[in-house]
Amino acid sequence: MILKELQISPYLLQLESLIRRVPPNHPSFENIRDMLIREQAGYYGEAQLVFPISKLDFQHDDLHNLRLQYNGHYFQLDFLLLTPRFLLIIEAKNYRDQVIFDDEFNQVLHKDKVYQDPVVQVEEQKYQLEMWLQTKGFPHIPVETVVAMTNSQTLLKTSSENSIYKEKVVTLPKLTSKIREISSRYPKPCISVSEMKWLGSQFIKEHKDYVSDIFLRTRINKSELASGVVCPNCGEIGMKIRNLRWDCSNCGFRSSDAYRTTLKDFYLLIGNEITNCEFRKFTGISSSSTAKAMLRRSNFPKLGTRRYTK
Repeated sequence: MILKELQISPYLLQLESLIRRVPPNHPSFENIRDMLIREQAGYYGEAQLVFPISKLDFQHDDLHNLRLQYNGHYFQLDFLLLTPRFLLIIEAKNYRDQVIFDDEFNQVLHKDKVYQDPVVQVEEQKYQLEMWLQTKGFPHIPVETVVAMTNSQTLLKTSSENSIYKEKVVTLPKLTSKIREISSRYPKPCISVSEMKWLGSQFIKEHKDYVSDIFLRTRINKSELASGVVCPNCGEIGMKIRNLRWDCSNCGFRSSDAYRTTLKDFYLLIGNEITNCEFRKFTGISSSSTAKAMLRRSNFPKLGTRRYTK
């Protein structure tokens, strides 16, 4: 049973909104694009876990992107498999081309870049999860880990023949059989099914989404964002309003509700309240009454009256 489905993270949504509104010639544009590509690749990689997990023939509950707090800090699990006999953390990696695992320095070498060792990463997650369970007074249950390489085109290499990576790192086609192998090590339950269900509910209750200060993280100032309505058809920014319809001068597309994406961008980047004046400035509308009609049509809760309305 899927207790927590895979969803696009707020952070990824923020990056998607930001890349639409940062000028391509901005010094941080390429860095933001790289951040976006990495997040999209991570989401795609995690989505690849769904099918191999669906083939398991024993009782389990699934949680995607679980983020818990321990000792004042948050730790995030790409995927957690919950059974009465053991827990399994799966770290998904969507590298392309050749990847070299260096067990001497615990590094991953990929395209002349050095990345954090995913085996070290998932073992740290294991420790934090065990401590989290301990602080909750939950009975001991074994925690296993595996790193799943979700891109079938990746060439895997290790720097040593006697490497832990051969035990901990698996390709996606091997994942289901690897989980069955782990399952065979634990024939007896440690907790009851009802305890497993209770633990799953506690995971959901304690989960907190990661919402970043996107401007601090990307070194972008709010004043540098491009205003205007983005065309849903071609992605060009700067649609013009004519008779309550939005026209794109780039591709000729017309829409009555193209401004909704602009409201989404404002929510993700600026905040969850907007005034008529802010809406006009962010969309490029000059008419206060037109802006008022669109905001009313959006059917959001209204706070305040007259010029103090949000």
